[in-house]
Amino acid sequence: MTSLEKAIWNWMDTYPSEFADLQKRRNEELAKCCEVMFEHLDNIAENNKRRAAVWPFQIMLLVLSPKVLEEIVNADAGAPCSQRHFKKKQFIDQLKRALVQHNISKHLTEAAAVTCVKLCKIATYININDSNNVVFVLVQSVISELKNLLFNMMKPFSRGQAYICQDVDLMIDCFVSLFRILPHNNEALKVCLNQGSPSSYHFVLVSSLYRIITQPRLAWWPQIDIVYNKSSELRSMFTDTLNKVSQGCISHTLLRMTQSLSLKEKVSTLKFKEKSSDEAPSYKNLLLWMVRLIHADPMLMLNNQGKAGHEIQSSTLELINGLVSLVHNPSMPDVAAEAMEALLVLHQPEKIEMWNPEAPINTFWDVSSQVLFSISQKLIQHQIINYTEILKWLRDILVCRNAFLLRHKDYANCNIGAHIAICKQAHIKLEVVFLMYLWSIDMDAVLVAMSCFALLCEEADIRCVWDEVTATVTYLLPNYHVYQELAAASNNLNYS
Repeated sequence: MTSLEKAIWNWMDTYPSEFADLQKRRNEELAKCCEVMFEHLDNIAENNKRRAAVWPFQIMLLVLSPKVLEEIVNADAGAPCSQRHFKKKQFIDQLKRALVQHNISKHLTEAAAVTCVKLCKIATYININDSNNVVFVLVQSVISELKNLLFNMMKPFSRGQAYICQDVDLMIDCFVSLFRILPHNNEALKVCLNQGSPSSYHFVLVSSLYRIITQPRLAWWPQIDIVYNKSSELRSMFTDTLNKVSQGCISHTLLRMTQSLSLKEKVSTLKFKEKSSDEAPSYKNLLLWMVRLIHADPMLMLNNQGKAGHEIQSSTLELINGLVSLVHNPSMPDVAAEAMEALLVLHQPEKIEMWNPEAPINTFWDVSSQVLFSISQKLIQHQIINYTEILKWLRDILVCRNAFLLRHKDYANCNIGAHIAICKQAHIKLEVVFLMYLWSIDMDAVLVAMSCFALLCEEADIRCVWDEVTATVTYLLPNYHVYQELAAASNNLNYS
């Protein structure tokens, strides 16, 4: 049964058009096979535990027999139902009753949840414009109770400690399916965005949005941009999660440093440490997926429609500074790597425009300079272990920065806002970093540092066109000619 179910899902994923055709053309031979299998499963489901095991597959068999399913569903509206399909109608009725939870076995309620989520997932493979399809009619009859069962803050859905991961996966499947079937019905979204909801709901939301963005789309699936108006809540969730994880890391460091404590203090410290150990992994995992989400589609965090320019710039700076703090966090290398990728995507020219659409160039110099300053400071103090990777990443950031400046060279002064203190300080720090790492024992680091001087020179070339004080690049970059020689030498070394 499990193998057959997997095979059907694989077929639907690989050949969705064939499944869509099946809903219209009605394959009688397949329907007969499904009917025989359904009857067989019904005969072996002699108790609640067995019913719970076979229900999810039985719903798939009915969907593969659209003519039979149509007769069963229409019977609810008073249409006749043949004796041959009476047991199938009983199955659908049992399924609906089990969702309501009143005087029903817990096994059956849980099985009904799993079965209805599979039904919703199947419905996403049918064109949303075909609203009269019998599968959609059946989904509409269970969707309200299903949402109440899975997305209830007062009574979170749980099949027990041993099924935590499976429950989260079930809720993700449900969220994604609801998004694709009813994109503007956002009850589940509201529950998952609520700051008072359990962190598991936040994880479901973030993982669902990531899947919606990254999974290959069918033509009728809605785009993620309908959720862009929730950017403010998503940024708040990111900041809150980052703070909780950071406090956990700091607390653990302090606990390790504590040497002399009274017995009472040691006991209370031990309890706190155990509590932190239990909570930290869930928040850390949530943080990892939030950073992946930013990497996948930064606009989920950058949309600030209706806000004033200074508010937009402030929220962008908070987001980017949060990611920068993760880059040089040695305790979470997986999160740090994702944060680097997210920052790189945020530095793409079209994304920089969204940092503050009212004043993109001024905001660019302020925000990006803070990124360079912070990372350069850590490199100068040798606080980053994987410095070669960071140097390569800095080089990519500089490439993006220059692309943004080139984008503005024809219609605006790209030096607007470039004379603030943080901008000058960041540039000095950056030059110090590249000069320092010329003496690295890692030859890759040396070559990367040398090649970065070419990008500093390129920036000066772009900027000097618009500089009203002087037309010489040496005003903007006093060591311009030396850096050009170093960049040229790196090319020779790479070639050799």
